[in-house]
Amino acid sequence: MSTLPPLRSCLILPLVLMALNACSTQIELRTAAQQEQFAREAASQGDWTQAMRSYEAAVENVELGRGDLAWQERLHHQAGRAASAACRYDAAEFHFREAIALAKRSKQSSALSYRALIDQYERQGKRAEAEAVRDELGWNGRGLMAFVAEFESLPVGKPCGVP
Repeated sequence: MSTLPPLRSCLILPLVLMALNACSTQIELRTAAQQEQFAREAASQGDWTQAMRSYEAAVENVELGRGDLAWQERLHHQAGRAASAACRYDAAEFHFREAIALAKRSKQSSALSYRALIDQYERQGKRAEAEAVRDELGWNGRGLMAFVAEFESLPVGKPCGVP
């Protein structure tokens, strides 16, 4: 009996698995791009809850597809903005913190997410938390925050607690 057929299957199986993995990665990244587009459309219509959900789904697909950290950071930041407008402050804080961590890992600026987190705390009247975030930045970060504040602020939905 020959050992050639089992040997062939041992060599072919890893190649087939790598090909399938590459296909699934591309599908997940395409799905993430579609979810991001859905999120933008929902946000443009003021449907912040749906925008948040779509951004969260996009984040999951980018993570599964091993997308780059900058894309993950941007999606988390946008999910945080949508969550804040939808009055989901716990989710917004989570997403802003994730965006900050991803920006630091990729050696990118985390100023927009820091600014958004500070704005959110201030809107909630949580001055101590806002000051704690400012302290994380130190003196150098404060000048950057003033600069960034001119470019982006949190979206304004209907006031929280109002049906």
